[in-house]
Amino acid sequence: MSRSFHIRVPCTSANIGPGFDVVGLSLSLYLFLDVTIEADAPHMDPVLTYSGQGAADAPLNPYQNLITRVALYVMRVNDIKSFPRGVRIHVRNDIPFGRGLGSSGAAVIAGLLLGNELGQLHIDRDRLLDYALMIERHPDNVAAALIGGFVGSYLRELSGEAAATTQVPLSEVLPAYPDNASESWGYHPPTPPQGIGHYIRFGWAKEIKVIAIIPHFEVLTAEARRVLPDTYTKEDLVFNLQRLAVLTTSLARSPPDTACTSRTANTSYPASHASSPPSRP
Repeated sequence: MSRSFHIRVPCTSANIGPGFDVVGLSLSLYLFLDVTIEADAPHMDPVLTYSGQGAADAPLNPYQNLITRVALYVMRVNDIKSFPRGVRIHVRNDIPFGRGLGSSGAAVIAGLLLGNELGQLHIDRDRLLDYALMIERHPDNVAAALIGGFVGSYLRELSGEAAATTQVPLSEVLPAYPDNASESWGYHPPTPPQGIGHYIRFGWAKEIKVIAIIPHFEVLTAEARRVLPDTYTKEDLVFNLQRLAVLTTSLARSPPDTACTSRTANTSYPASHASSPPSRP
């Protein structure tokens, strides 16, 4: 007996205007998973195939591929120690790697949805966000990829053991499986605390269309963040907060007449722009 299902996760653009680490927007490029489970097949590791963006670089070992590692994390937290037998996954990816369109966030969300379905766990969307934030520690991209649309999000202030759990190194949440790992290796990953993050979905005016300018070079998120200053002036913070308050409302209005004047930012744009190579005419 077999069953199949399909997963589609959008790419995202975050740090919209003055919304650094706050707002994200899902767009219409997607990561697709076509999954088949042959329950009568002999026990074996999932078979991964891959097409589209990054196909030459994506690992096909399920213990090294980000999507399947995230899926296994979800299942093991819920006491399912291994993948079901006979799993075949074809990944079709339209999202360029490392180009500011949330490719890793999309892979994390795809992995969460995959693990939820393979384990038939019925985890709701809010709880899935907790799992996502154990892996991708900034909520803007993953919240938009999971919820869809124009989304604002933040991390809640946790205390005690819950706060400590969210600081567990990523290497313990998603361990990099060595070649000689036994089947029981990494059986006990940390369980996400409840309510790590919170989100709200804003409106989006039907007149607004998005054009994504995708560069021919890669900028890693960690590298882009390193160029940001450690401190900001009060004037810059007030500048951003004023415009963010207007932007999230104006983008939902028809016509969105104040959106253009409220999209500028004083705290993150100049530094992040400096991390990019000069554009050519």
